[in-house]
Amino acid sequence: MNSLYFWAVVWIVPSLLRSQHVGIGTATPASRLTVNGNLSIGSGYSATAAPADGAIIEGRVGIGTAAPAHQLHVIGDVRFVGDFVNQEITGENTGAIQSIPYNAAAAPINGTTVSITISDGSGPPHSGVLITGFARVVNATTMTGTHSLAGYFLVLRRAEDPAFTVNPTLLTYGSGICALRFPNGLGSTTSSFNMSTSLSYVDLNLTPGITYYYRLELYGNSFGVNGGTFDIYERNLSVLQIKR
Repeated sequence: MNSLYFWAVVWIVPSLLRSQHVGIGTATPASRLTVNGNLSIGSGYSATAAPADGAIIEGRVGIGTAAPAHQLHVIGDVRFVGDFVNQEITGENTGAIQSIPYNAAAAPINGTTVSITISDGSGPPHSGVLITGFARVVNATTMTGTHSLAGYFLVLRRAEDPAFTVNPTLLTYGSGICALRFPNGLGSTTSSFNMSTSLSYVDLNLTPGITYYYRLELYGNSFGVNGGTFDIYERNLSVLQIKR
């Protein structure tokens, strides 16, 4: 059997090519490259359809840089119009009164336990969490002597189980005073007041895939107090995952 072959030579004038626009799906491209439809970039996405009129890109994207070091690396100003969606935010709060003995040690504050699972932790440049919380404490203690103080520590604790028995860790703490008793002439006077204590902490010592639990606890820190309670009113604990 005889074979018949055809050869064709196409010459492209470089100056003409540089002056033209390229259109895919359109005969009237308005830009150097115009795609009328969707776009998939990357060997792993070659068989994957991008969203309608959208794009999927497998590798890094650089804007203003030829050497992007991140999935999206922008040198220059960036403006967002709309909501900026982070990884996850969760929180707990309540206003139900909880009475805690004045001499309590590590008493959990109800309504402040929050859990979050980090997908890629272990610190920079991976995810961490920002924890913020507060508690309003009211004095309901009884005092003796001429000099007394009803104080407390508000503690932020982290663990790896809801019972706070697996790797419990004290992260940070604050303090407050709810009442003072001091000499007043021949006797003594007790002055009680509300105290609100706030805490914030950035936690980067995280392992990917672990669910972490956070809560507030109260420690009594008093002298000259012989009974009564600290009454917890409003309290809140919020955890925001930060993608670095």
